[in-house]
Amino acid sequence: MYLFRLTFCGTKYHGWQYQDNAVTVQGILQHRLSKIFKQECPYPAGCSRTDTGVHALDFIATLPEIVKIPPDALKKGVNSLLPKDIRIKEVTTPEGEFLDGRAFVKGKHYRYLISTNETAAPFAKDLSWHSAYDLDIEKMQKALEYFIGTHDFESFMATGSDVKSTVRTIKKARIKQMDNYLVLDWVGDGFLKHQIRIMSGTLVAVGRGRIEVNDIPKIIAAKDRDKAEQTLPGKGLYLYKLFSSEDEMDSYEFPDKFQDMVW
Repeated sequence: MYLFRLTFCGTKYHGWQYQDNAVTVQGILQHRLSKIFKQECPYPAGCSRTDTGVHALDFIATLPEIVKIPPDALKKGVNSLLPKDIRIKEVTTPEGEFLDGRAFVKGKHYRYLISTNETAAPFAKDLSWHSAYDLDIEKMQKALEYFIGTHDFESFMATGSDVKSTVRTIKKARIKQMDNYLVLDWVGDGFLKHQIRIMSGTLVAVGRGRIEVNDIPKIIAAKDRDKAEQTLPGKGLYLYKLFSSEDEMDSYEFPDKFQDMVW
C-alpha cells in the first residue's frame, strides 16, 4: 500500500471527491498516477471530503501497491505530472492490509481565515473571506466557548448528509487576530458537512451583533439548521493538520503563524 501525504490549494477544484462533471483533486491525482503506473488505477482513498474551494495543508490518501516503485521515486514522478497547486509531500509504504486514508486519522485541525482589512487585499481573494463589517472579537470569543465539548451539532450541518450520528467532539478552539486576519482554529475528532463554515458564520453573526452570545446554546439545542447563521465560503477554510492519536490532539498547541501559507 502507498500512503500519500499531500497539500493542495483548492481554488480551482470542486473539492477532493471525484465528480463526473467537475475537476477535483482526487480525479487529477488518479489520472496522473495511472500515467505513472501505465495502467488504469483505482481512485486514491482520501482521509476527508473537502468542499469546493477548500484548501489542505495536510491530507492523506492511500492506494494499493499496483506496481512496486520506490516511494521517493514515486513522489518525484507524480509531482512532475501534477499541477503546481497540488503537491505530494511524502510517500510511504505502511505494512499490513490496505486501508483508506480515514483509518490513519483520529482528529483534524481546521483553520478559517477572515480578512479584517477595511479593503480586502486582491492577492488573498481566493485564500480568505473578507468581512465587510467590524467584528466584536471579545463577544465572538465568549460565544466560541459554547462549541467546545461533545454536542449534537445537527444545527451546524448542511442538508444532504447521510451520517448516522450528528454528535461530534470539539477538543479545543480559538480566535486570534494575526496580522490583518482573524483566525478561527478548530480541533475535533471529526466534523459534519459544512460544520466549520456554519459555526464560523454563526460566530461572525455574534461579532456583528445579529445574535447574542447566549443564543449559541439555544441554537445547538434546537438541532435545526435554520436556527444557525450563514455558511461562510469555502475559500477561507484550510484543513491544517491531521492527528494520528488522541494524545497528539490533546497536547497540540495552535501555531501563532501562517505556517506553510502564502503569508
